[in-house]
Amino acid sequence: MIHLRSKQVIVALDFDSYDQAMSVCNNLDPEKFRLKVGKQLYSAEGPKILDRFHQLGFEVFLDLKFHDIPNTVYKALKNVFALGVWMTNIHLLGGTEMIQAAKEAQLASDKENLLIGVTVLTSLKDSHLKEIGITKDTNSLVSELSLLAKKASLDGVVCSVHEVRKLKKNFGLDFLTVTPGIRIQQEKGDQTRVASLEMAIEENTDYIVLGREISQAENISKMINKLESYII
Repeated sequence: MIHLRSKQVIVALDFDSYDQAMSVCNNLDPEKFRLKVGKQLYSAEGPKILDRFHQLGFEVFLDLKFHDIPNTVYKALKNVFALGVWMTNIHLLGGTEMIQAAKEAQLASDKENLLIGVTVLTSLKDSHLKEIGITKDTNSLVSELSLLAKKASLDGVVCSVHEVRKLKKNFGLDFLTVTPGIRIQQEKGDQTRVASLEMAIEENTDYIVLGREISQAENISKMINKLESYII
């Protein structure tokens, strides 16, 4: 039997407008689910979208994967943290100085928040890394980038379920893992390193990101009710 914690599931709102996103949010209890706002919705609606979700009682993971020179990332994150997001992220391929600048922005914030680092996108596999000149395999790269995040005292990383156990062993159970690419219907889509909901629970990941599994379900309300039945 699958058992989920309250707010363990983060629902990805991959939509072009607030109104479209509400087709999902209207069925969600903010005491049981969190929301993920990514580039698609944020670029369409801007920062005001966060206020609207906060007013509805939702905690928001702002998924913009900041990856730029350290000073730019620092200033951008200071603005983001001021918006009251529950969690946001950077791309760890930006390097040590950028990661440290991001952490400094978090420390400068007067609000509680989480800062995590993206390791390797779940759409990528070893052959894709070779195409862009990275000779390390996916697992090795995820481990090395996660080490940079740990050394900089980030709260955790975005990774695939397949990497959770090793990261927890190496960096501790309090090192958060946020795992996209989770499938209930077992369809991969455009992601390669995917896993079932059961596997995500077995591997003890902290947060599970579900997007199209909900938004593209034949019956959104029915799918959400199914997930709610797993929450203890």
